[in-house]
Amino acid sequence: MVSDDGLTVATEDDSIFPKLPEDQVDSVRAYGKAERLEPGQILYSRGTTDFDFYLVLDGTIDIYQDGSPGDSPQDRIITVYTGGQFTGELSLLNRQKSLVEAVAREECTVIRLRPSQLRRLIANEPKLARVILRAFILRRLRYIRMGLGTVLLAGPAASSDMLRIRSFLERNDYPVRQVSPGDPDSDEVLGDYGVDSTVRWPLVICKPGSFMQNPTTSEIAACLGLRETISDVGTVDVAVVGAGPAGLAAAVYAASEGLSTVVCESTAPGGQAGTSSMIENYLGFPLGISGHDLAARAQVQARKFGARIALPRTVEKIDCSRSPYLLRLSDGEVLAARTVVVATGAHYRRLDLPELPRFEGNGVHYAATALEGSFCVDEDVFVVGGANSAGQAAVFLSQSAAHVHILVRAQALSSSMSQYLLTRIEASPKISVHPRSEITELRGDDHLKAVRWRDSLSGDMKVSPTSSAFLMLGAVPNTGWLDGSLETDAKGFIRVGADVSDTSGFPPGRPPSGMESSVPGVFAVGDVRSGSVKRVASAVGEGSMVVSAVHLALADMA
Repeated sequence: MVSDDGLTVATEDDSIFPKLPEDQVDSVRAYGKAERLEPGQILYSRGTTDFDFYLVLDGTIDIYQDGSPGDSPQDRIITVYTGGQFTGELSLLNRQKSLVEAVAREECTVIRLRPSQLRRLIANEPKLARVILRAFILRRLRYIRMGLGTVLLAGPAASSDMLRIRSFLERNDYPVRQVSPGDPDSDEVLGDYGVDSTVRWPLVICKPGSFMQNPTTSEIAACLGLRETISDVGTVDVAVVGAGPAGLAAAVYAASEGLSTVVCESTAPGGQAGTSSMIENYLGFPLGISGHDLAARAQVQARKFGARIALPRTVEKIDCSRSPYLLRLSDGEVLAARTVVVATGAHYRRLDLPELPRFEGNGVHYAATALEGSFCVDEDVFVVGGANSAGQAAVFLSQSAAHVHILVRAQALSSSMSQYLLTRIEASPKISVHPRSEITELRGDDHLKAVRWRDSLSGDMKVSPTSSAFLMLGAVPNTGWLDGSLETDAKGFIRVGADVSDTSGFPPGRPPSGMESSVPGVFAVGDVRSGSVKRVASAVGEGSMVVSAVHLALADMA
C-alpha cells in the first residue's frame, strides 16, 4: 500500500505491522491514556532506554533510522504508522535502548502506555499479547536484517577478544559489522573516530563519536543499554541463577504463577544449549530448532509474564546464613531472594595440555555456531568428544568444512550419542570417526596451525594441519561460585532431595524436596544437579517442575 507522498505504509505486512480492530483498541485504552501529539513531536530518540508504547488513533507517526549527513528526512524513514497501528519492538519489552527514532508527522491522537502498563496488558490480554509480541519479534528480526543499531567491531580477525566480543553481541541479537585494520574501507571509517596505531585492539563503536578499546562484556552491555536494572526490585520471591533452558523454564513458570522473579545470567540466554546449531529431538519441533532460537523465544516468554532478566550479571557468592538469601554480584550489587534456583549448568572439560590457554579463542573453541563455522570453510577440523553436542557440531561443521574428524576415547559413539546423529555421521563422506583417539599436543604461533593426536587402536601418532579444534569433553559443573555453601557430590554437582546427607538445616520431619539442596529454599535444576541426564528437554522439565517446590518453600517461610 502506498500513501499520497509515495512512502510505503506499514500495513503491507499484517504480521509485522498489524492494524488493531476496534475491540482491541478499546482493550489497549483500558491500560493507558489518550494524548494529543504536536507535529514534529519526538516520541523517543534512538538510544533511549526509557520509552513508551504508542497506539495511533489518528494521524501519522514516522520511524527514522540513522542516516548519512546528506540524507533527507524522507530517506531515513523506514516505517510509517497510521490509525490502529502501534510502535515498539523487543527493545521496549527488554528495557534496552531503542534502535530507532519515532516522530509525529502531523497532529496525532495516541493511546500511550508506560512499559509497566504494557506488561500488565500482555499478562492480562492473551489474544492481544500474541499480536503485540509477534510484531515485536518480527520487527527486531527486520531491524537486524537492516543493520539498525549495528555495532562496529574492528581488530585482527583471528583475535580471541574479537571472537569473545562478537559472540556476546550475536548471542544477544545485536547486528555486528566487523572490519580489519589495514583494509582501505576500514581505515577510512576508523579515521573518522580518530583511531591511530596506538589503540588496543579490538575496538567497539556502539554510539556516535566514541570508541572502546578491548572492552569487557559488561562495558559493552552498558553502552548498548543491555544491563537490566535490579536495584529497584527489593526482595524477590525467586532468584534464578543462570539463563540456560532450566533457568529460563523456571523463570517462565514462576513469573506466570505470580511470583516476583529475577534471572541473573553472566553472558547470554541459552547457556551451553544456546550454542547448539540444531536441536532435532526436542518435543514439538519436528524440523528442529537452534539453541539460540529456543533461548530467544523463552526469554521473551519469561519477560511476557513479568520476569526480570539481568544481563550480563555474574553472581559471585551466595549468602545462605540469613533469610532472605543474598546473592552478591560481580558489579557490587546485592539481590535479596526468599528462594533461589541454581541453574548455572556445566561447561566442557578442558584438555590437560600446557599450551591450551594460548589457543583458546585462537583456534580452540567450545561452541560450534555460525560464527565459529565461518573460520572453517574448506578446511579440515577436529571435534573432540562423543556426546550429542559433539555430534551436532560435527554435522553442522561438515556443511562448510573440507572434512571433520571426530576424536573419541571410547570404542564407539553409540554408547553416548543419539541414533539420529549417528545415522547422519555414518552417512556423511565428510565426517570420519576415530575411536580410542585423543589430542596430545596443540601447535602454532599466535593461532592454532596443527594438532598432534594418538590413535590408541593402531598406536600411531599423527600430526594434522588444522586451524580449528572443537573441544566438547564431558561436563564440569559451574559451582565454584558457591564456595561450599551447598552440598555437592565428588565431581562438584549439587546434591538434591534424598541424596542430601546433611539435612540439619531443615525443620524436623521436613526433608529436602526432589530438587531442593542442603539449604531450605535453595534448589538446583538442569545440568548443575547431581544425577541429571544432560538433555535440553529434561532441563526444561526440571525448571518447570521446581516451581511447585518453590511454592511449598515460600509457604513454610510465611
